[in-house]
Amino acid sequence: MKKWTLNSWKNYPVKHIPKYEDEKELAMVLKKVGSFPPLVFAGETRALKKSLAQVVEGKAFLLQGGDCAESFAEFHPDNIRDTFKVI
Repeated sequence: MKKWTLNSWKNYPVKHIPKYEDEKELAMVLKKVGSFPPLVFAGETRALKKSLAQVVEGKAFLLQGGDCAESFAEFHPDNIRDTFKVI
């Protein structure tokens, strides 16, 4: 097995990126997606890392839940917040 490094993935051919027929439409979609709010904020990531460290140490347990496929139409900070309030 080859040794993994931070950039070792760059040595492999890209096989999972689709070929887009309409470059204009692709640019439009990328612009729209780029305008959406972030899925996760930096502070939330730091808090998660601390919580997961407690799980690893046996001081807490992990309960995972959420949607498996959100639609872009429902992708709004209020919807995200409300979903995770319920969970």
